[in-house]
Amino acid sequence: MALILPATESKMEDASRTILPAYHKTGLGPSPSVTCQLRKGRCLGRFAPRLSLLYNGHETMPNPQLPIARNYRAVLRTTRMLTESTRHLEWQVAEGGRFDFLAGQFISLTLVRNGNEHTRAYSIASAPRPDGTFDICLNRVPGGLFSNYLCDLAPGAKMDFTGPHGFFVVRRPVERDIVFIATGTGIAPIRGMLEDLFASGNAVGRDVWLLFGVRHPETILYRDEFERLAASHPRFHFLPALTRPPADWPGARGRVQEHLRAHFRGRRDVDVYICGLKAMVDDVRQILKQEFGLDRRQIHYEKYD
Repeated sequence: MALILPATESKMEDASRTILPAYHKTGLGPSPSVTCQLRKGRCLGRFAPRLSLLYNGHETMPNPQLPIARNYRAVLRTTRMLTESTRHLEWQVAEGGRFDFLAGQFISLTLVRNGNEHTRAYSIASAPRPDGTFDICLNRVPGGLFSNYLCDLAPGAKMDFTGPHGFFVVRRPVERDIVFIATGTGIAPIRGMLEDLFASGNAVGRDVWLLFGVRHPETILYRDEFERLAASHPRFHFLPALTRPPADWPGARGRVQEHLRAHFRGRRDVDVYICGLKAMVDDVRQILKQEFGLDRRQIHYEKYD
């Protein structure tokens, strides 16, 4: 089960996830003493006490062996705008040795300002690569210390981080069709999962769906990538849905919940991975369990405020 703790602030500083792993009562996490240290802002990423806690959970725990979290230093290689308020950053690991992670996990970045240490966690928005690079994406929030600092960085800047953390990863082997459901920057870990699933040489013997909910066409993050993926892989199906579409929008309209029901009602032969705001994730989980009758082992999620 996910460990859900009360947030210390009503809203998090930026829309990227600040995540507390669901270590509680699992065979994969640290001892209770380490869990207590996590709550106090030490250990495994040094989560600061004032962070708004997010949730990294799933109905059951995944099965892979998870890499061990370590300390690293990374150099920013490239940065680009995805939307007016969302930025994509590509990092190169420069110190700490080889950085092993599973697609869908996250890192904890550290920033020291005026003698105070600030820590934020960001999902890795890419699959593991042999060259030691990885991506993150985040929203710039007016007045947000960490988000504005990252969005203003120039190539060559260095950041310390720990990782990888988290259990939001694809179960292997893939035995059922997969449905990914994301809203906003919740697409970050799912982008990495898709990149990993469809990497060169990987045979995907199941249909894979991405239901991606945003407000406007220009906020469909990584749209070109997903459209190319759908064009080159007949078993990948990309369905962006807009809640505030223009009159000439030819695609899906409304919330992802509506399209989940329209496309998958009656199906119990799927695994579902959900990432986005807490309200959406909770609603989708309820639909899957109460309306679709999915087993808890088929539902995996990460949610944030």
